[in-house]
Amino acid sequence: MNFSTLGNPEISNVEQINSLRDWWKLAGVDLHYSDKPASLLAENAPAAAGAVPIPAKTIVPTESKPPSPKEGHLPEGFSEDYPAQYDEFLAWLAIPENLIESQWSQNYVLPAGAIDPEIMIITGMPEQSGLSQNSLFSEKSAALLANMMKAIGCDSEKIHIAPISVARSFDGRIDAQYHSALKKRALHLITLVRPKRIIIFGDTASHLFFNENLLTARKNLQFVNHVSSKTEAIATFHPRILNERPEFKAEAWKDLQLLTRIPSI
Repeated sequence: MNFSTLGNPEISNVEQINSLRDWWKLAGVDLHYSDKPASLLAENAPAAAGAVPIPAKTIVPTESKPPSPKEGHLPEGFSEDYPAQYDEFLAWLAIPENLIESQWSQNYVLPAGAIDPEIMIITGMPEQSGLSQNSLFSEKSAALLANMMKAIGCDSEKIHIAPISVARSFDGRIDAQYHSALKKRALHLITLVRPKRIIIFGDTASHLFFNENLLTARKNLQFVNHVSSKTEAIATFHPRILNERPEFKAEAWKDLQLLTRIPSI
């Protein structure tokens, strides 16, 4: 290897050779196999013979700050000043300018059902196959839901069904940046509906209401706090999942049993 082009051309060949020897020695090339090798990056790495030690540079650690949470992009004119009456609130929900969901869809399914119901059912968003019928659930999911309600003595006239997002997002998920605003809106609806008990379907809704994933939230009877009240609630599997995985139906039945049974009339 020719190193004659390295460095200053005025430096003699002898000086270059000595310099290279010092470099190889510093790198540990001349160590015997029984010698203990040393890392050049170690704090106490050996200095070359005759080298002047360079004092270690003191590095002052900088304060590590967590990244600021990403703020959700809300529609222009968006307001959380919700109407105080149920019918007025439904009319408000039908206006795209009021909705976070207008960013990803214009196909909405609004809450529906009884006021002062025995059960309020809350799901993340409409099922894709239910949108064409303006329904939160597909036909198979709706049929299974009716059977679930019948099993605890509650018919369809005693329930209220509501989505957290009235539209379906592109990927079927609700970005965490929108959770706070959507939760406030859902709690306002719960206050207007005044249910005796609440059933939360799915992982997204469990995270939003209980700050827990579904498998953790479903282990215990929960409570949803709204205004000055709190309502008994459970989290369980979405009917779509139960249709796809029938082996989970026994677990869903255990979840339903956490609620006090409702007598038939």
